[in-house]
Amino acid sequence: MTTILNQRIHLSTALLVILGTVDLLSTIAWLNLGGAEGNPLFRQFLAHGIPTFTLAKIAFMAGPIAILEYARTKSPHSAEAGTWIAFIAYFGLWGSQLYRLGQTLPT
Repeated sequence: MTTILNQRIHLSTALLVILGTVDLLSTIAWLNLGGAEGNPLFRQFLAHGIPTFTLAKIAFMAGPIAILEYARTKSPHSAEAGTWIAFIAYFGLWGSQLYRLGQTLPT
């Protein structure tokens, strides 16, 4: 029987975790520079402080990744495709947000 804990880490999962971590750290840096959280849900968590915000961001990243990794034990190809789709969508949203923020910076 294969369990999730003794599987190798797939590139798609590693990139998704790295992107989530970069998103979290860049958001905290942006907040420290006086920026605001754009996501209304996470804005509510931020109202309770950075630790609550950080835990919420981690939970909202870890939950779907755990589901994808469980799905990988049942349907590896579908889970791999789903992980890449999640990464590409997340990267696209994150990149578009960075572009939008860049447009608002003074020159």
